[in-house]
Amino acid sequence: MNIFNFSQAKETLQAIMNKMQPFTESDNMASLGFGYGACSTAGDVAAKVATLNGFILQKGSIVAVLFYNAFQATGATLNINGTGAKPISFHGSAIPPGKVKNSTILTMVYNGSTYDVISIDSYTQSGAQGAVDLALPSGVLWAEHNVGATAPHEDGLYFSWGNVTGHTGDDGYDFGTSNDGPYASTPGAALTGNIPTNGTYDAARHNMGAPWRMPTVGEFQELYNYCTVEWTDEDGVAGMLFTSRNNGNTLFFPASGVRYGTSLYDRGTYGYYWSASLYSQTHGCRLDFSASGVNPANNYDRFLGFSVRAVQ
Repeated sequence: MNIFNFSQAKETLQAIMNKMQPFTESDNMASLGFGYGACSTAGDVAAKVATLNGFILQKGSIVAVLFYNAFQATGATLNINGTGAKPISFHGSAIPPGKVKNSTILTMVYNGSTYDVISIDSYTQSGAQGAVDLALPSGVLWAEHNVGATAPHEDGLYFSWGNVTGHTGDDGYDFGTSNDGPYASTPGAALTGNIPTNGTYDAARHNMGAPWRMPTVGEFQELYNYCTVEWTDEDGVAGMLFTSRNNGNTLFFPASGVRYGTSLYDRGTYGYYWSASLYSQTHGCRLDFSASGVNPANNYDRFLGFSVRAVQ
């Protein structure tokens, strides 16, 4: 296939869709052999799988697929609705690892044997669960606010490590004063490794849905390495502002404090954020900060109620 102008291709496809208003989008696409959907296959797995409503596999079919995870493996293929794994091609060659970042939409045309990429577009959600692109090397996008919040300056919910039920700063829930207290009977207490990316232990995935998840301690470190930090306030709330050195975009973390026992401590002076990374059988890895600076790779007792900031 000869690669043609991406913008022209997108405009042509949009023009066709705009003329078909009497039908639903899935009906429109199916009638022309088009399709659209999403893929949540892990980045290090080459065999990508997607489900597209009304999709018909035929030469000339055009598909737009949102890939939640960056491509890390060579020889990526795409299997839509069980029609078989077809290579994904870019400019006549296999699409290289790193070409597709987290939350990327590939628009492709099926040429009879491969899916040829005709457009690569980043995708960021907006609104209450919006994502912020800081142009990080990993391609990770950060949520604009804490889990359980609706704006960057809000505290959101507090979670013990490995548990998905969150609590406000003053709801009276007893987090306990040690790992042997109420925490010992929670699902998170039984974890012996990192928090898996599922809704059972991952507070971000459970409360915000895919593709959101809790960050790793390495992703906290990357955030710190590629951003400047400034202790400031937003809407009267003290916290730390991270500003990307790569594109200037910003991310505000409120100093939401910690839930200990039934009380909230350090709000307005310290921020504590759980990662999905295990430090030991008693401690989880966390990001913490104050007006004195940022520690992206600290750790503390797992029973404590800290904030969670999601990534995708």
